[in-house]
Amino acid sequence: MQYKEYRPNSLLSPYIETYWVSNDFWGEGKFHKILPDGCVDIIFSFDRAKSTFFTKIVGTMTSFLEITYPQTVEMFGIRFRPAGITAFTRVPVEEFTDRDIELALVDTLFDKSFCETLPERQSVEEMIRHTDNYLINSIPYLYHSEKQIIRAIDLIYFAKGQLSPAKLACEVCLCQRHFERKFKAAIGISPKTFAKIHRFKYALRYLRDNPNQDLVSVAIECGY
Repeated sequence: MQYKEYRPNSLLSPYIETYWVSNDFWGEGKFHKILPDGCVDIIFSFDRAKSTFFTKIVGTMTSFLEITYPQTVEMFGIRFRPAGITAFTRVPVEEFTDRDIELALVDTLFDKSFCETLPERQSVEEMIRHTDNYLINSIPYLYHSEKQIIRAIDLIYFAKGQLSPAKLACEVCLCQRHFERKFKAAIGISPKTFAKIHRFKYALRYLRDNPNQDLVSVAIECGY
């Protein structure tokens, strides 16, 4: 499988983490594991050999996702930052948690004309420009995420996932129950689960960067 990421326009960087493209799946029946990352993805899949196109949304995952596609499929994805997709749609993001849903079945941030014209773009660069332009035109109408939740996400990143929900609630000046409800509505999962995912991601990066480190030291460094 080939996979490559592309930066969005800087105007969209508060909401979108990356665009990505994947293809060459080595034939049908080969499974690929996608690890949870705390983000929501919208995926456009093209099978140009069969002239077919479909769109789906993959919600915030709490465990790995297994996928398999024919070798002829090309995928173009939009990975939203945590809470990023809630700026574009009022559909509760927690409805998609641990789910992989055909986009036609839900209220989406894309209109019919966008989905009809995207497959006509023949290169990745053209698809990105098309998507950038469409989403930038939506900026004046965005729903703004609550600053307290964005602040909590930043704190989790900074602490490498090693902050308790009680400490986070205190830091953003909310009672814990109210904070956890708001966080789940914006991200799709609880702050405790989100912190666990980020701690795991940090541990994977640390292992890659320190391949000769013993596992006990790694566990201590990563808060296990």
